[in-house]
Formats: sequence, C-alpha cells, structure tokens
Amino acid sequence: MMDVIINTSENYRLDRVVACLEKMFDSMGGIENIVKPGMRVAIKPNLLMAKKPEDAATTHPSVVQAVVKLVQKAGGIAVIVESPGGPYNIPLLKMVYAKTGIEQVANETGAELNYDLRIEKINNDEAEYLKSLKILKPLHDADLIINLAKLKTHGFMVYTGAVKNMFGSIAGLEKTDYHLRMSNDELFANCLIDIFLATKPRINIIDSIIAMEGDGPSAGVPKYIGCLFASKDAFACDYAALKAIGVDYRKVPVMRIAEERGLFNKDNVKILGVDLESIKPDSFDVPALTYKRTGSRFALIRYIKSKFRPQPEIIQERCIRCGKCIEVCPPKAVAKDKEKQVVIDYKKCISCFCCHEFCPEKAIKIRKNALRKLLEYRRFN
Repeated sequence: MMDVIINTSENYRLDRVVACLEKMFDSMGGIENIVKPGMRVAIKPNLLMAKKPEDAATTHPSVVQAVVKLVQKAGGIAVIVESPGGPYNIPLLKMVYAKTGIEQVANETGAELNYDLRIEKINNDEAEYLKSLKILKPLHDADLIINLAKLKTHGFMVYTGAVKNMFGSIAGLEKTDYHLRMSNDELFANCLIDIFLATKPRINIIDSIIAMEGDGPSAGVPKYIGCLFASKDAFACDYAALKAIGVDYRKVPVMRIAEERGLFNKDNVKILGVDLESIKPDSFDVPALTYKRTGSRFALIRYIKSKFRPQPEIIQERCIRCGKCIEVCPPKAVAKDKEKQVVIDYKKCISCFCCHEFCPEKAIKIRKNALRKLLEYRRFN
C-alpha cells in the first residue's frame, strides 16, 4: 500500500505549517529516519516564474521554510533547487528567488540557494522514451530530494502536482525542446513520467493550503483548500489531491499513462490523516476538462478534434510586449509584427500553451472555436 497523509493548516503562518508537516513526517516514520545528519537534501519547490506568493502560482515560502527547518533539525544540509521557465541563468534565478519569497527563506534559515548551472547526463533505465537525459547537477548530486509541488490547474495537462513538478529538473529552455518533440498530451505525459523516474524524490508534498483553479498554472485564481498532501509515492499523492478537488484521475494524462505503465494502482492507495471529504472545496474550476480528448472512443472524432484543438490568443490591450512568450515558444510560432505587436503563427502552433503559462500579465487566453465546442458536447465524451 502507498500511504498519502493529509493534514490541515488554516493558513501559511509558519508555526502552523511546521506543526502540520511534523505530524505528516511522523506518519511516515519520522523525519529523522528519512534525513540523516550530514545529508545534502535538495528541496525542489515549484518556482514557475517570478510571482508573488499570494498569486498561488508557486510553492508558498512558508511551506519551503517549514521543510528547511525540519531538515536542518534532523541534521541535514538544505539546498533549494529549481529551474524556472525561461533561460537557466543566475540573474533569472535571483529574480525568481526574490519575488517568490524564497530568498527571504534562505536569509532566515541559512539554507543554500542553488546557483550551480551545471547539468548531469544520466541513463534512465526505467524510462519509456527518455532513456538518457540531462538533469540539474545539484539534484543529481543530492543525497535525497524532497519534492514541494503546488496544486494547480494546467491548460495543457489538466493538472499539475507532484509528478509534473519534477519537470523543473530540466535546465531552462531545454524544457521547450521536450514540448516540441512531444507535442501531444500522451507523449508529453510519458516525458514527464520519465523525468520523474530519473529524479526519484524521496518525499513528495503538495502545497494546497491555497491552490490555483481556472487558467493555471500561472494565470488562474487562488482557491483555498487549507491542507497539505504528503507521500513517498508521487502518483498516489497526485491521486489523493485530484480526489480532493473532484477530478477523475483518468482525465489527467500523467495519471492515466502512469496507470497504463503499471506505475500506479488506485487500489493500492491508502489515504490517512484528516478525512478527505472534510477538505473538499464546493467546486474547483478545471477549464482543460472541457476540451481534452480523454475518453473519446471514436477515431474520427479524435481526428477532427486534433484539427480544431484550442489555441492561445493574445489579448493585445494587456500585452506589454515583454517578449517572454516569444522566448519560451517551442516551435517559434510567436513573434512581433511590423507594428511591434505580438502575433501567433497558428500554422506552427502546437497548442502546448507555454506562452499562456509564462505570460506575466495574463495577456494570453486559451481560445476554443465554435466547431470545437460542438464536438465537446456531452455525447462525445
């Protein structure tokens, strides 16, 4: 059985988060049995981009700080490691650490902030597709990894949590190469799973004290849930989080593919701690569920849907012409026209929604055309 522990924290006050996590680690045998003195512990939060903690796009600094304190109490050396969206360089890391509150965590705890830009090529024997890949060297060299994800919706992959958080093990713009090479949800799900298997975090924690619904993973709306999820198994952890927000795990490509690959079995998940029903929100807006192909049994319908898939659209009155979408677009479908307006070449667009994900101004929306809406009528799902 794979245990998932759920515990509540009414807010992000540090003492409450520490107490919440102490109970969760105790349920996993105690942090002293996980972290040994002198161990170098890589703490991998979700620091997608330079967003303020209250935006709910990144792992809250109080959760990071609480884990750092517990690791240090057990005698471990805590180092915070992440590759945000965009180039993997020191100026960007400094900006992201500062804006997300992680720099302050390091100042208050003495935890190391990673600025080592080296990568390590590794073999990945458990992989389906990525039999070899390059991951951040500080993650490779760590004695163990603690994965600190954020519960959010995702325009392309429906949901992002523990498994997908380890995509940040890939350096900078190399992530866009994976989007380009694996441009449909099933291929990309396999890619995410392979990367997760290569990194093997020992502990997985999902920050859902305040989650994100709507147009996640960066432009959505904060949603209070008031709890943390923790497990030694990331797939089980994601399964419990999805149950909490009322999403069928089979509609999430990563979970569906993991089940098909024999990496996850819902019957082997045991949920402990607070009652799952007590933390379920009244509703949770997951827009991607309205246009995913999941569940369609008709080849013709799947084919037509693929031709009329949702596409990103620039909201020109919000756009500040910063060029972030141009920088992160895998097929180079985004550019500036003669009037310096940002435009999208839909002949090149693969609907990965990286532009939507990394836009700092919420100036890109996901557009569905009329035929697509018709095809999503309930009888086809």
